[in-house]
Amino acid sequence: MEGKRFGRYLIVGELGRGAMGAVYRAIDPLIEREVAIKTLLPQLPEHEMVHVRERFLREARSAGRLNHPNIVTIFDVGEQDGLAYIAMELLEGRTLQQILAEPKRMPVETAVDIAAQVADALDHALGFGIVHRDVKPANIMVSAGGRAKLADFGVAYLPSASMTHTGAALGSPKYMAPEQVIGQPVDPRSDIFSLGTVLYEMLTGRTPFEREGESTVFALMNRIVVEPHLPLAQLDPTLPPAFDQILARALAKAPAERYQRAGEMARDLRNYRAEPLKNEARPAALHQEKTASLIADFDAFAESFELQQQERLQTEEAARRKKEEEVRRWSELEARRREEFEREREQAFTGTPGGTRPSAAILLARQQAAKRAAAASTGLDVDAAAKVSARLRAAFQYLSELSTALNDAHPVSDRPYAVIYVGKIQNPILTDGFTDYRSRIVAGTEVFDYVVFKYKVRSPKPASVEVVGAELPYVREKLESMRVQYAATETRNDIGNVVRATLAMSGPFPCQVVLRGDYDRYGIRLELENLRQLGVVKTRLTLDEFDDEVLDEFGTYVLGASDSFERFLKRL
Repeated sequence: MEGKRFGRYLIVGELGRGAMGAVYRAIDPLIEREVAIKTLLPQLPEHEMVHVRERFLREARSAGRLNHPNIVTIFDVGEQDGLAYIAMELLEGRTLQQILAEPKRMPVETAVDIAAQVADALDHALGFGIVHRDVKPANIMVSAGGRAKLADFGVAYLPSASMTHTGAALGSPKYMAPEQVIGQPVDPRSDIFSLGTVLYEMLTGRTPFEREGESTVFALMNRIVVEPHLPLAQLDPTLPPAFDQILARALAKAPAERYQRAGEMARDLRNYRAEPLKNEARPAALHQEKTASLIADFDAFAESFELQQQERLQTEEAARRKKEEEVRRWSELEARRREEFEREREQAFTGTPGGTRPSAAILLARQQAAKRAAAASTGLDVDAAAKVSARLRAAFQYLSELSTALNDAHPVSDRPYAVIYVGKIQNPILTDGFTDYRSRIVAGTEVFDYVVFKYKVRSPKPASVEVVGAELPYVREKLESMRVQYAATETRNDIGNVVRATLAMSGPFPCQVVLRGDYDRYGIRLELENLRQLGVVKTRLTLDEFDDEVLDEFGTYVLGASDSFERFLKRL
């Protein structure tokens, strides 16, 4: 990429990249200024590019309207060879996330200064009606001189925008406000809650609602909505009491109980040593009423999800019975077809359908002669082809037993599974195993063509994903085509259109493996779809490699008990 131009900007190096985009160091030759060029990766799937590009340009529209010393400055936006880019201020320093990763605790005065600067930035954004929606340490840059700048307005809300975020998780769960968790409308006070969470982490080394060793977000989200945060005095008695007052307002469950402007929080932070802070909290009765309302909303969400889960289980049980009946009928049909095939083949060897049957020895000799003739005409190694078929037959028997085990035991994988929209889920439950095969005729001999092994994974607890109204039909269609059950909570605008929806889903998410006989090169070709990682992975094993031990390695890889099978995947 070095030496390439985006508009008038000359790329001189790469600063970093993520799953969707990359950031480059560039020169603006007109004024000889270094800038950062943020652009999308051209390898993104075409069907995803439209949505990602909309978020990308929304960031330019959001931050481009803001001119503040604590907000990253946007200089220019353009398009080069069909690829959108943003030219922005080149930041020197580290993210707050990188700083917090250091073992040494951050000094109190540094934490206060950074939080106050970010509060100033949010107060400025309020004047333009912009809610950042993803205030977190990774989006706060801190220079060597201590200047803090708020970046990444890619999920920001613009009052005139019809699209509020990308369709993936909106914001980061640890820093979400209660109203974000339960899908209620957000406003600038939601950013104040997120900033309070960041301040708490700077002062204590942990966010207020996370618990060590926790692997699911559902419990975290429940605590954000329902449980109070642990007072700072219990974690570090040396911290000034004024911070408990500041955080009590910033982390209030009800928006009406929080600071109404981020500027007020900045003022209290800078004056925390001067005098006792004024108690501007609402009456206790109102606070209890607001908290009770949030708890009721979360309980209603949980109850609705439980009902959806029960309906899903009933639907899946009916589908399972229907599938068993279909399999039984298919097996009977296949048996009749094989019988018919054997009769037709016998007739071809004897010459007459009702004639005298030749002896077994004569019939066997004719069959072997026919096979050798067919093999000679195709250049087929009969023994090697028989081994390929035998290995597939062994795989079918093994995977059939594994399917039965999945259906009976519902084992929990020790390794995470990556699933669509949600990302990685920890301790997934494996179920709904099914194994099938198809045969074909090779050089006059019926052999195994391929074996299909299917199963599904469920998340032990539901994961919430937010999508915008424009994306909702696409996401619904995708989930329904995969038969993934979900509960949707919709938010509509004044004219009744859905502007966003919160989807709570725990699965089941389908996984599939196809083992196909390679009768040209005498091996086994595997195609793994969504097997512990999203997408399709293809590989090929020779006959010597695909033995019983490797087949068992594959089974333990499915169960998440071992990663030894990955050596066949990584060599591609």
